[in-house]
Amino acid sequence: MILGRVGRGSLRQYINIAVAFALISVSAVLLISGEIRNNARQQQTEADISTLHVGLLETLLDLQAAQLRELGRTVASDRQIDIAFRNGIEQVALERVLDSARDERPIALVLTKYPSTILASSADGSVTYDYDQFSEETITNATTQLVIGTDGAPTMLQSTPVRRGAQTEGAVHILLPLNNVIDEFFPDLAGLAFKPMGGQLTFMFGDKVDVDIASGDVISIVSSESGLRFEATQVSLGFGETVKLGDLVFLREITQAIQQEEFLTNFTILAVCVVIVISLGLLTRALRIGFRPLEAVVRLLDAMSQGNNRLKLRRRDRSALSMRHSGPVSGVDSFDDDVDVPYREIGTILTAVESFRESIDAQRALLVVQEQLDNAKRIQQSLLPQQFDQHMGLDIFGRMRPALEVAGDFFDIFRLDDSKLAIVIADVSGKGIAPALFASQASAHFRAQCHQVHDPSAAIELANNALCERNPEDMFLTCILAVITPETGMVEFVNAGHCPPIVIRANGDVDQIETDPEPIVGVVPDFHWTRHEFQLQVGDRCLFYSDGFDEAQTSTGEMLGVHKVLEMFQSASSSQTRKSETIAASLFQGIDEFSEGAPQADDITIITLRSLAGA
Repeated sequence: MILGRVGRGSLRQYINIAVAFALISVSAVLLISGEIRNNARQQQTEADISTLHVGLLETLLDLQAAQLRELGRTVASDRQIDIAFRNGIEQVALERVLDSARDERPIALVLTKYPSTILASSADGSVTYDYDQFSEETITNATTQLVIGTDGAPTMLQSTPVRRGAQTEGAVHILLPLNNVIDEFFPDLAGLAFKPMGGQLTFMFGDKVDVDIASGDVISIVSSESGLRFEATQVSLGFGETVKLGDLVFLREITQAIQQEEFLTNFTILAVCVVIVISLGLLTRALRIGFRPLEAVVRLLDAMSQGNNRLKLRRRDRSALSMRHSGPVSGVDSFDDDVDVPYREIGTILTAVESFRESIDAQRALLVVQEQLDNAKRIQQSLLPQQFDQHMGLDIFGRMRPALEVAGDFFDIFRLDDSKLAIVIADVSGKGIAPALFASQASAHFRAQCHQVHDPSAAIELANNALCERNPEDMFLTCILAVITPETGMVEFVNAGHCPPIVIRANGDVDQIETDPEPIVGVVPDFHWTRHEFQLQVGDRCLFYSDGFDEAQTSTGEMLGVHKVLEMFQSASSSQTRKSETIAASLFQGIDEFSEGAPQADDITIITLRSLAGA
């Protein structure tokens, strides 16, 4: 037995019991307090994840609504549609127009003639619909709303009226099942379910599990029949002025994470038990050594009480603590210097246990944060433009390179109509997830407002007002919003505190488009920015960039500077045959060569373009 043999009722036995009880009590308190802190951190993480899901879902709905509105306006203004309502046209021809507009996307396009005639439709095989979804209000007004499809899943319905003058002739209806885009927007989902108000839970894809979502917006652990464990996140589903349609349930498999957590918990408990046993053994050894002088004195007194006066204590040096008794009575010198050693060791062991638990908690928290940052990075990169052949009269390319996992920079390039193109480049204050979410929200507002009004001054004012209304963290951004007419080379733009654009003329002249300073976006509502313009001739190149470019630094702190930016752009543009993508790659290479391996201090965004047709 590790505790060793002690005399019944001896002081050493009582000390052993008291210390053992104290060790067990302290260990229990440490384990319980650690579990309480772990639960508190887990609840905070769950709340952060739920908030992130809500923000991302709102951004997703805004982006999809803007895209559907643009598609509806494009189809409603198609010349074939106008001919169909004027003179009539074969259904096959109309369906060909709708098929071309749908472009194999997972949506349904339905053309109706007022009041209740379906002229043609084009739908992906996974999209079903019912004419009862097209109310008179949706036919006569341009609306975007959420409805429940015939399969019980939430569907976004965009209705765009087709008018001749002031008279409504019919409407173009676009249906987009949300599961078709949520699966792409949240690529790590193991399953997705939807519960309409007062209805039954419907699984749209993935594993089916028993989920009780009546308890509110929380994250819970649920299991499937296969024994897998899932993390279920409930998010209320609504859009704009629409009343709450129901609840979405996001499922992520966490079986391996749960198993690892259970293993670490069991390992920690076992480790604490082992430490307690070893500590008690060391305590027994320390008490045996510590009590030797007292035991020697007791035996000496007992012998003297029996009349034996020949016995006496023999002094030893400090090494006597590690030696056995050489006779019936022994003693040690300098005892007070060594008796504290076992108690210091016990304190060190307890500190090591606490440090071990803290390291486990810190590792788990770091893994959760890293996972969320990786997800946010993938989502943010997917929101940036991937195709740049927007217009045959313009060679354009853009790239954003974040300094961290997620960036506060963003850009967007999209067509307003057949003759105009919009460019947005912006830099949000701060770094991390919050600026990245604010950037996603701002990007959606800019795109939506530009489609409503083609005037960059009016569009940025509307986007600014929307951002000011929902900006609890008082974030802001600098940006340039430009509208380009490629056929004429005319560029209309507003500059909200951003780096001025640079133009390299075909003859090699450099023109930095300076403007008077104006406020940043997201701070002052109802501000009217000044619209500026400049002309691009055939072969002229233009550069839009964020301040991460000219503020790139070496390891010694030397900055690149605007003058060097001008030189790099002029050097990269020396050949008229070089494409904009090649120019952007050359600029990023120049930044890397200048920084000489120093860490990137800020996000860098570059948009380069070349006019292929101008005035």
